[in-house]
Amino acid sequence: MKRTSEVIDVWFDSGSMPFAQYHYPFENEALAEQQFPADVVIEGVDQTRGWFYSLLAVSTLFTGKAPYKRVLSLGHILDEHGRKMSKSKGNALSPTDLIEEFGADSLRWALLADSAPWNNKRFSKQTVSQTKSKVIDTLSNAHSFYSMYARIDGFEPNRDFRAAEATMDRWVLSRLHTVVKEVKEALDAYDVTKGARTLALFLDELSNWYIRRSRQRFWASGMTSDKKAAFSTLYTVLTKTAQLMAPFAPFATEDLYSDLTGRSVHLTDFPSVDESMIDEALESKMETVLSVVEQARSIRNTVGIKTKQPLSRLVAIANAEDLVLKEYAYIIQEETNVKEINFQTEFNEGLEVELKLNFQVAGPKLGKALGEVKQKLEQTSQGERLSYLETGTFSIPLSSGETTILTKEELHLEWKAKDGFAVSEGPVFTVLIDITLTDELKEEGLVRELIRAVQTYRKELNLPVEQRVKLYLDGGEVFNRVIHSFEGLLHKSLVLDSINTGDGPNMKRIQVEDYEVGIAIGE
Repeated sequence: MKRTSEVIDVWFDSGSMPFAQYHYPFENEALAEQQFPADVVIEGVDQTRGWFYSLLAVSTLFTGKAPYKRVLSLGHILDEHGRKMSKSKGNALSPTDLIEEFGADSLRWALLADSAPWNNKRFSKQTVSQTKSKVIDTLSNAHSFYSMYARIDGFEPNRDFRAAEATMDRWVLSRLHTVVKEVKEALDAYDVTKGARTLALFLDELSNWYIRRSRQRFWASGMTSDKKAAFSTLYTVLTKTAQLMAPFAPFATEDLYSDLTGRSVHLTDFPSVDESMIDEALESKMETVLSVVEQARSIRNTVGIKTKQPLSRLVAIANAEDLVLKEYAYIIQEETNVKEINFQTEFNEGLEVELKLNFQVAGPKLGKALGEVKQKLEQTSQGERLSYLETGTFSIPLSSGETTILTKEELHLEWKAKDGFAVSEGPVFTVLIDITLTDELKEEGLVRELIRAVQTYRKELNLPVEQRVKLYLDGGEVFNRVIHSFEGLLHKSLVLDSINTGDGPNMKRIQVEDYEVGIAIGE
């Protein structure tokens, strides 16, 4: 080896890379032209005046063409306070430590989904931890759920596959192919952040909506056609999702896909969209169903009533064209834990209408009369305010003898719940819930809390999910009476051979609402 004494700017060397790597123009002309120009060049923002520019300058001088079709300039990774990471400041994160604690996939996903690649990222250990919990663990839990029940029932996808039948199956498959379409479009546009976020949202829908809504189907005894359809649907969704996620999370998806298929996910083709599987109307309706459910949960959080506490009635008020959700009323009813659900287009007796001035619009129009109009508007009756719902205008007589007409642009309409009710306004429906608790509702709420406690105790005992047991309970005379009244609900919700009340041997004492209850589980 002989040292060359002549040295020019080292960036010239890097700028010559597209040609120098093939020793072109001295040889390999066809190979060099095949690889030129590059589809994309990716580097940190600090390389803008270095590599990006030197590549462009050398290529333009040599060929008259740009050496790349696209440039992706990456922002810097900062600490959670927006400061540059450095060892001297003690705020630098070790990638190796993060990978050992949370896994490489969690770190990769956190970097990809946190913000657009060209932005500086405020990054912390908490960011990676949340990603593991919300994305990687969610995928793993969905995989574990399928594997456990498929093993129990002996489901074989090649032998027992059955096409989707239930609404939830058709919905999740439609969402799957919509997501395939959206992720492919995002990746084709080099928008990895949008692709990652789209997948994270779908994973949440899969776990917290499809699987949770379908659990009873997997728990049903015997291999019915409906159970086969549920298994087949979940198998399809999991394997396709693994293929979609493989570029983002190569290790977790390889574990899932190889376990379910016996093949490597990285040796398969990226999924292609099947337009015939997409049902936009069904997806739109289910999105509205989810919105109503979230509104009901928001009401419960506001008034401090747990989801396990049944309530008597939910009313969803909307325009007539939105009442097609009646066919999904059973889903809303089960998810919100109400005894009755009504859809209507008219004002409900549990609501009051409040009208307030839009000062930004009404102020210039009313001028000096603004204060008088505001006062008289507050003094109007409910009957007068309800008339506004039909006409869209509101008349206010002034002391001057004139009458001012207020329109929708000049007024804000708000719904206020009467005593015993609570309300939430959403994009489609105004949701009203009767929050009055009768003794019977309170008793059922107590039993549902007991069900949760029994399920927790089963996990503590490491009992197989399919194992039927004898349940022994003792919470005193009143509590035991309630248990007898709701035996049907207990048998429906728990895997039981029998329920026995009264004092028993080796009972564990637990707290269920206001009762101290003895509990024992036997085979």
